[in-house]
Amino acid sequence: MEESSLLTEYNTDVKSIMKELLKKHSALEKTEQELKNTKLDLKRATEELGGGTDPDSSKLAPPVTSSSSDSSRLRLVLLGRTGSGKSAAGNTILGREERNEAATSTDTSTSTQQSESTQGEVAGRKVTVVDTPDWFSPGLSMEKLRQDVEICVRLSAPGPHAFLLVIPIPVKQPTGEDRGMLDTMEEIFGEGCWETVLLLFTVSDEVQQKNIEDFIQSGDQEVQRLVEKCGNRFHCLNIKESGDGSQVSELLEKIEKMVVQNEGRFHSSEVYLDTESEIGKMIMWAKEKKIAKEERELKVKLEQQLRNSLKKIEGMIQEHEKDITQLDSQIADLEGKIHEEMDDVKKEKLRGELEGEMHKRTKIENVIMILNEKIEWERIEMDERLRQKVEEIRKAYEGEAGMEAERNLIKIMLPEIQRNLLTSKSKMEEDFRGLIEEKDRELEFLKQTLAQLRDATKESMSGKEVQEESGEMVSSNKCRKRGGSI
Repeated sequence: MEESSLLTEYNTDVKSIMKELLKKHSALEKTEQELKNTKLDLKRATEELGGGTDPDSSKLAPPVTSSSSDSSRLRLVLLGRTGSGKSAAGNTILGREERNEAATSTDTSTSTQQSESTQGEVAGRKVTVVDTPDWFSPGLSMEKLRQDVEICVRLSAPGPHAFLLVIPIPVKQPTGEDRGMLDTMEEIFGEGCWETVLLLFTVSDEVQQKNIEDFIQSGDQEVQRLVEKCGNRFHCLNIKESGDGSQVSELLEKIEKMVVQNEGRFHSSEVYLDTESEIGKMIMWAKEKKIAKEERELKVKLEQQLRNSLKKIEGMIQEHEKDITQLDSQIADLEGKIHEEMDDVKKEKLRGELEGEMHKRTKIENVIMILNEKIEWERIEMDERLRQKVEEIRKAYEGEAGMEAERNLIKIMLPEIQRNLLTSKSKMEEDFRGLIEEKDRELEFLKQTLAQLRDATKESMSGKEVQEESGEMVSSNKCRKRGGSI
């Protein structure tokens, strides 16, 4: 009886533990399903943005190391000056013959005004090409540049595999544009962008195409600097031969080789947008702080000018009030004399003097009234001048001076902000992976424990059956012995 009771108690404990484990197992499965659903939601959101790529890859920004699972699609961004042949290069890559004549024109009316994306299939490979306007134009405002870069980044989400920096041959001399390209590329995407940049020289005849190596070696020093920045990655594309598939296949091979060297990473968009957001906030904060400082200084200056002006006016009023005091004394004296004078002629003369003094007093009172009005007018004028000056300051910050200040601020802030964002992003990804690994370990432990409990239960049940059989045999033997003795 005691053994049977212990076994029953043991089985009850086992069932209780198994029930608890099954609850935890169910909770873990639910958590795992929620994570899968979250990943699917992210994937769908990314595809809606135009990438159709892995949600684990980043969303938008400068040189970030994100991996794409959609290895069948290449995302390319064309950069370059107006008339460099960007649009024609895009058409050539995708095997499209339209607009090549217009695309090679230097007429700004035919140039790309806003980033636009075109998709196609090249040699069995899906390719997205994003054509951009001239981001290197000296007259382009920082606000317009920032807006179009964001459009480009979204069109190439979750990030381009390659930036194709398009340079026409022959290069126009002298312009200093290439120097602007170097600076602008790093201002927009950071120094690390060169890992994903390939120079694309556009030519219109075979002779230029064959002599590309000689052109680079003996050509413009700034072009050589660009080639060096890109890790000696370049390709020559004849934009007059859009039907020549071999030159495009060779270009794609070079891009794929670069992607392999980058371990499948592409220029992610997420950090770019985060960086732009942070820079935008800091630029706005710095701008407002500087404007506020200039407003305070201007207000102090104008208030000092107003105080100086009012002091002069108040001094004039005090002098006139003294004159009125003297006139009042003279008027009172004349009135007394008139009252005492008996001679009519003299009295009339005194009355004439009194009238003159009264007239002087009235004129002085009018002057004082005008001066008091001038005090109020000076205050109103100062407020208006302050308003106009503040408006001029704000317009100046929105103009070229403000653009230059923003460029300098971006140069200083961009590397640090990118480092902080990348560190934060890497930590978040590491924490997420750690959470998944911990859940996997917990799930595996629960599975093992559950299996062990099931085995133990089977063993205990088998032991119970053996005991029952032994009991039956003992009882049978006892019966036989009793029968023999009888």
